[in-house]
Order: sequence, then structure tokens, then C-alpha cells
Amino acid sequence: MELEYFRPSGKNSAINIALLAIMTALATIATLVLIIPYPITNGYFNLGDTIVMLGGFILGPVGGFIVGGVGSALADMIVAPIYAPITLFAKGFEGMAVGYFSSKTLEHIRLRKWDVTGIVVGAICMLVGYFIGEILLFGVVAALGEFIAVNLAQVIAGAAVALTAGPKIRSYLRVINFRESQELAEPPSIESSIE
Repeated sequence: MELEYFRPSGKNSAINIALLAIMTALATIATLVLIIPYPITNGYFNLGDTIVMLGGFILGPVGGFIVGGVGSALADMIVAPIYAPITLFAKGFEGMAVGYFSSKTLEHIRLRKWDVTGIVVGAICMLVGYFIGEILLFGVVAALGEFIAVNLAQVIAGAAVALTAGPKIRSYLRVINFRESQELAEPPSIESSIE
């Protein structure tokens, strides 16, 4: 799997590493900026899923895993360390699923069935991952309560933003990167240098 899928030249270029670092930091920040606690399990509602899903749209499956898993787990290390291992995998696989399916979309401007499939599969990965982890930590009743009160609302909010903004951001990045690579690949013509 490639870290990038929107750029036609060079793997792991500087722009992709910078985007990966920025999106990972944004996932941490978005998770921490709005915290609504759920006292029974010490879990909390946050806006991190928005960035996790956008990370998948922009960076593909591997980048989506890193943005989702590492970015969100870093926030959990600060707020609720008991969740960090669960978050690493639940949010990591969420970002990976979004990235995997959305990378199959050839038309980058519009929302396509692969984008929706990625969001749905990513949401299921997150919901199931946390539900299983919370059953092991707190029992079925507490896990079901957080599933309904926190995780479901969180993933719906993230999906709404990602489905709205994801294709636009992906399109922008593909267009500017394609233009840059074409400018580098095509030497200027003699006529354009005379004018």
C-alpha cells in the first residue's frame, strides 16, 4: 500500500509527509478541543472522527491509519490513557477503511459510492472496536451506554463533515499536485519564453 494516492509523482514526498504530520496533529487537537465526558466509562464525545475520516480521504489507507490511530491515541494519552490502546486500533482502522475505499474513487471531485462505503466501513470499525474494548473494560451495559450516547453521535458527526468536505479537499490536492508535477515535467516551450 502506498502512503499517497492523490499525487502522481514520487512516493513519500515532502508534501505528503508534511500533510501526514499536520493531519495527525489536527486529529489530536480535534479530539482535545471539545470534550463532553461520559462518566460511567470515563469516555468522552469529541470531534476527532472528522479529522480521522478526512485523513483517510486525503492520505489513503496507510496515512488514514496513522492519522486516526496515532493522532487520536495521543489525545487519549492526555485525557483518558486507559483508552489509548483501543483508540490506536479502532480509530486507526477507521481511517484505514476510509482511505482504502475512497482511494478507489477515480473521479475526485464528486462524492462517489466508494467514498460512502469507506465512511460506513470506517464507522463500523470504530464502533465495533470501542464496543469490544469497553465490554472487556467495563461490561456490556456500560459499553452499550457509551455506544449509544457517545460513539454513535461522534461517528455520525464525523461522517457528515467528511462526506461534505472530503471530496472537495481531495479534489483540490489532486489538482494542485497534478499541476505542479506537470510544470516540473514539461520544460517551457521556446514560444512561451519569447513572449
